[in-house]
Amino acid sequence: MSREKTVVITGAGGALAGAIAATFDAQQWQLALFDRGRGVERLRKRHPDALVLAANLIDADEVGAAVQQVLDTHGRIDALLNIAGGFSMQSASQATLQDLDQQLDINLKTLFNTTTAILPSMIEQKEGFILGVSAGPAVSGGARMPSYAASKGAVTSYLKSVAAEVEPLGLGVSILYLMGTADTPANRKAMPNADPSGWISLEQVAETCHFLASRSSRGRVRELMLYASG
Repeated sequence: MSREKTVVITGAGGALAGAIAATFDAQQWQLALFDRGRGVERLRKRHPDALVLAANLIDADEVGAAVQQVLDTHGRIDALLNIAGGFSMQSASQATLQDLDQQLDINLKTLFNTTTAILPSMIEQKEGFILGVSAGPAVSGGARMPSYAASKGAVTSYLKSVAAEVEPLGLGVSILYLMGTADTPANRKAMPNADPSGWISLEQVAETCHFLASRSSRGRVRELMLYASG
């Protein structure tokens, strides 16, 4: 089976993006993996057939150069999965502007830069798919996570606005809400006394991302909430 479709995955060195990359690889998508410099060599060993690029996603020029390299190599981009992101906790009374800026940088600006860089080529080809990951606190708020919730709320509003603009042009935009804790090594380390059996499986997230990216224009899923039993 030939690899006819190309997917860009950001934050590719992380556990969640790694599971997603493995799923798309198994489904014969051509992988273009974006990560910060320190994870690039490991990704190249893990995915020898992928185009692995180092890019600081906060830097619009670096993102633009990486996107252009994908287009030069594969000719088109069929899907963009914005997986890069991060989490922090602090009480509302102690949160600082620096906390907010950090969360907006890692959750919103990374997504904004990659989406902005890729959209022109998708609009030109009149098809393509963009995914962003939001979270429960963006919907209902969350104690001790005001900066995180605000950044994910911004992700949600931004992607809804993008969808309103590009869906009539043939593109698809989906927002995936993780309504619970993802079962990553980092979360297990941070919460050693918790029971991860009630957390959201990375494999289930990956399968959901592939499902969303594979929808046709006659059956788009704009928003989807993913839960676990815990």
